[in-house]
Amino acid sequence: MAAASFAAATPLSAHILYTGRDFGILTPGGSTNSTTIAQNKVSSNYAWADGTDANFGDSHKLLPFRFTLLSTGLVTLQIQGTSFRSGVLNIAAMANPGFSIFKGIAHLPPLAEDHDTSGISVAYMDETYGSGNWEGCFNALGDWKMGSDDGTQYSDLTTFIYAGNAADGTPTNYGSGTTIITRSNGTTQTNDAIHGDGLADGVITGTFALNAGDYTILVGGANYSGTSTASFGFNATLSVMAIPEPSIYGLLGSGIAVLLVAYRRRISVR
Repeated sequence: MAAASFAAATPLSAHILYTGRDFGILTPGGSTNSTTIAQNKVSSNYAWADGTDANFGDSHKLLPFRFTLLSTGLVTLQIQGTSFRSGVLNIAAMANPGFSIFKGIAHLPPLAEDHDTSGISVAYMDETYGSGNWEGCFNALGDWKMGSDDGTQYSDLTTFIYAGNAADGTPTNYGSGTTIITRSNGTTQTNDAIHGDGLADGVITGTFALNAGDYTILVGGANYSGTSTASFGFNATLSVMAIPEPSIYGLLGSGIAVLLVAYRRRISVR
């Protein structure tokens, strides 16, 4: 994947739409390759953290990205808050970014866009978690579903399969999150923990071993007690490299074993 930078400011997203935020089709190789999509805007400072609690979060206040991985690889994503000017507006740098990666992508044009308040999304969330028990469909720490206005049954929903998360800072800003989600039928879902970097400096980096497939990234503010609905800016850099083959570790292990046997024989002879 050739290094590139897309400097044009991208619009705020209403539904799950990836226009201008597609990292492309990636083939992990022997060296690290990276792409930066610059000057992105997100419309709050709390939306990612809000998706870590028991009533989920509103995806409208997050920004979606996508990429396709052709084979298993190590994928590293860095989100760095940055300020810039968009038209007549000065966009402040996002202070505490957070993101989650999911296998699966939302419906693409010309199909209608997925969003939290579509009829099928509301029906699914009400039946699964109970009416009034959710703020949005976005689950920052686990699997979730969402559909478009074209959806008429649950099979029409997009399923986002959780692959990992990373958050800037400590529980002081992103909260403690939750580990158990209770469904309306009484069953529970155990969620992953928040993977904070321990330093609230406006930058967060996460590395994930991912299988081949289409992936969605959702980026938002990790300030759980935040209330701002202003625009905040960030750059997103994604890199990918191959995971060493198991056979390499096997050969290395065999070589070490042979050396140990020879060493022990030499000691025995002495």
